[in-house]
Amino acid sequence: MKKMLVGVSLSTFLIVAACGVGNEGADGDNNVNNEVENEQNNVNDGNEAENAADEIAEGAWETEVGETVETEAGTFTLHARADDIETIETGPIVMEIEQLNAQSGELSDEMAEILDTEELHMIQLDLTVENTADEDIMFYSGQATISTSTGEQLESDMWLSDYIDGEMMAGTKANGTFFFVLENSDAADVESVRLTWNAPLDEDWENVGEDVDIKVAF
Repeated sequence: MKKMLVGVSLSTFLIVAACGVGNEGADGDNNVNNEVENEQNNVNDGNEAENAADEIAEGAWETEVGETVETEAGTFTLHARADDIETIETGPIVMEIEQLNAQSGELSDEMAEILDTEELHMIQLDLTVENTADEDIMFYSGQATISTSTGEQLESDMWLSDYIDGEMMAGTKANGTFFFVLENSDAADVESVRLTWNAPLDEDWENVGEDVDIKVAF
């Protein structure tokens, strides 16, 4: 899901605990020695994996607030991030907001020509949505409306953002990254964001939950 077209993306971490594999041989003593050595390797590898997991828990972001990164799309600065946001539940729908951030970027010549602007100020939303029901549900997680502390009301930019199908089959999960382009303010000035979604619907177009309305402070 991690959006790389523009902006700052989440880090993806992969921890592999290698398991020792004994060499086959005719000598039974060698096999025993190999098994002992492999067991010790497994313990060591397990400790390394645990240590790596601890490091990730302490700071799993590739880019920290205040840093600037360069991508093929341009040079982007991360001004603020919120990533400790409570799980959202409405009816059978469960949403996890992995991060909400404010960022600005000076676009490369190619991207500036495509987007018809040299600079972008944006709010980025990374989320995962799940339909926990035993029936299909309609919930348009990709159609959030936000308002900022700087006074802007915005929909996500369809060209920059991912797409999540609003017709979610029973027991399915999806994720995506959405960008809300600021039109009249700077990303560095945004102190909080309000996010709203319409309630999920069943096959009879009846509400099976409540509208979502939350406020996230940076």
